[in-house]
Amino acid sequence: MGLDILLVDCLTAGEGTRKFTRDFIGSGPRYVTGFIEAISKHKAQVHLVRGDTILENAKSVLSRYAVIGFSSMTMDIPIVKKLLALWHNYHPTPSLRLSFLGGPIVCDDKILHTLNVDFAIQGEAEESLTCLFKDNFEKLFSIFSFKGHSSKNVPTNKWKSELFSNIPGILYRDSTSQASIFNPSVDSTVNQQAFQKSSGYPKKIRQYSDFQHARIYVECLRGCSNYRRTSLKLFSKNQCTDEECQICRGDTFTTQLLCPAEIPPGCGFCSTIAQFGTVNSRDINAIVKEINDLIEMGAKRIVLGGPDFLDFYRERSSPKALINPSKPEPNYQALETLIENLLQNPLIRDHEVQLFVENIKASLCTDRALQILSRIPSPIFSIGCETGSSEFADILGRPSDPLIVLEAVKRAIALGIRIHVYFIHSLPGDTPEFAQDTLDLMDRFAQLNIDKITLYRYQELPGSPFYRISRTLPRPSKKLLQSYKKIKRYIIRYNKIQKNRLVGQHIRVFLSEINSLHKSDAIGWMLEGGPKVSVNNGARYLGTYQTVCVIQILSDRLVLAELV
Repeated sequence: MGLDILLVDCLTAGEGTRKFTRDFIGSGPRYVTGFIEAISKHKAQVHLVRGDTILENAKSVLSRYAVIGFSSMTMDIPIVKKLLALWHNYHPTPSLRLSFLGGPIVCDDKILHTLNVDFAIQGEAEESLTCLFKDNFEKLFSIFSFKGHSSKNVPTNKWKSELFSNIPGILYRDSTSQASIFNPSVDSTVNQQAFQKSSGYPKKIRQYSDFQHARIYVECLRGCSNYRRTSLKLFSKNQCTDEECQICRGDTFTTQLLCPAEIPPGCGFCSTIAQFGTVNSRDINAIVKEINDLIEMGAKRIVLGGPDFLDFYRERSSPKALINPSKPEPNYQALETLIENLLQNPLIRDHEVQLFVENIKASLCTDRALQILSRIPSPIFSIGCETGSSEFADILGRPSDPLIVLEAVKRAIALGIRIHVYFIHSLPGDTPEFAQDTLDLMDRFAQLNIDKITLYRYQELPGSPFYRISRTLPRPSKKLLQSYKKIKRYIIRYNKIQKNRLVGQHIRVFLSEINSLHKSDAIGWMLEGGPKVSVNNGARYLGTYQTVCVIQILSDRLVLAELV
């Protein structure tokens, strides 16, 4: 007998459907699942399920669990609300149920006013989970193991406040006043050390039915080294005093942990530092073992994850806190050791398994670093540029000039590395002139024949320096909106042109799902990454790899193919 817990992976599910990330599995939910079971010595059994799949059969799943957790982002508030309401219906007594929340969504310190959960874990979770599911496990078990509560002996909701008051790193609601209370972390080294040694709990990947063809995120490091700061005036009224303080400005900027104007560090639109702080890397042996275990179970697509993969182990060669995005240089020895160890796996070396590098910063793209990455078979990585304007990049607090990104991409392509470049439109402080610079730079990237340009719409993230800044800004001008339309049209056209190069080519795809518009057809994914592939008459081969010939471009995200 033990404590049964349901952990719901709501990441990128939005209102209930993962539109563009159906083939992606994050690391956080399975990590939390395995960690809770490990620290409770398996007295807690955690069932992991995706939020969008629960909606198909909500009662049979939600009614079985009086303890539920959600892993989600800000965009996922709608599905969390929906699932919480259903779960409350099946467990109507507040004192006999427990709900919690984790992930980037909890950067918002007012999240408990939006979502009716009992508590939320801010930032790293290991310290909080250890205190709750190890040190206080017996208290929880005594509440949820007693069956058949009568109206006379049902516990009151007061037990929650009494328990939560001793749990570090959580935000909870007082049972009497309903006010939100935050307990600061007591010992952050618990989080750091647990993460460094973590196995990643690869066996939990089996709780995702599509793991054998999905892109599986393996967390190599947390946190960010970019402690530059934005010079825009924030919602808090704080603004960089540029004339008096040159810490984050200029060509030869330096950085420091604390800002005289109390401006949060990092790019203005990003919440990574608020959630994880500076860089903390996992041990190489732990990463290699997790990836080898995943491959042994049948995984084919592995993402080496982190806000900047080239930050890997850089904190271990820095005498102080790692808060500079370019100095010291990458930890080449650690990168070489990691890649060399991964290449010992014949399925990686022979390219039967694809390694993706999730993200790198141009500020660390030295020739030696790129040479190391180029050793990966069919190497591919994404790189953030966000804007084409040097002036705007400096205002945003970006770690490097856009022209440095362009130069890094040139050198990477020369080594045979495929590149995806990311931009963001509608950023606070943007102007028609900055937008034109972005369009001009996109054209220079296009001349390099990069694989893909991805454009995101700016979303105000809790925990980011720009959070709530939109309330103080004027509406974008008609001229600026016209510039965004030009940028969008340019990217759609460019990505279609790149996909046109696939027409007539034979490619290998994994047929993973039925095409909902044509039931006899199937949707497939390329091993090396790329657009989704709709395969004529492919439904009968669902769950297998097939060689297909691309015959038509349907959109900038989808191509049509027929079986060979």
